[in-house]
Order: sequence, then C-alpha cells, then structure tokens
Amino acid sequence: MTTPEPLICVRCHQPVTAKADQYELFEHMHWLCFHLEFEHQADPDVPCDDPSCPWWHIETLEAALTRLGHDPARIVEQAFEERYRR
Repeated sequence: MTTPEPLICVRCHQPVTAKADQYELFEHMHWLCFHLEFEHQADPDVPCDDPSCPWWHIETLEAALTRLGHDPARIVEQAFEERYRR
C-alpha cells in the first residue's frame, strides 16, 4: 500500500494539511497563500478590505480587547508563557 503524496503549496512550497479538502479550490495553495496572492491588494503586513483577511481579524480583536480594558500585548505574553514555559 502506498502513501499518498503530500499536497504542496505552489506559493510557499510547504505541505498543505489544514483545509486540504480545499486544495484545488485555492489553486494548490494554503488558504493564506491564496489570500495574499490573489485577494490581498495591499502591503502584506497591513490589513486589507477583505473581511476574511487575518490581519484585519487581528486588528479588530485587538481594538475590541482594548475597548474592554485589556492589553492585547499582555494577553499574547500570557499565552506564550502558558504554551512554551511550563
């Protein structure tokens, strides 16, 4: 029995595992690579107008946390501590 060949992203050349069922839909790319290649019409480090843009999601969540009185940077620091320094 042979193992199927891994799905490789044509943009970054890394294996596609998450959302592999949408590999064909996203032109043989990760969803993020597809977004940056075809949908993101700005500096890749700046949120674009696409509502699915991950940078827009991060910016929106940071603003909401700040409005609620939380420090987004501190929340990330705490998550880092929990994940890597146990």
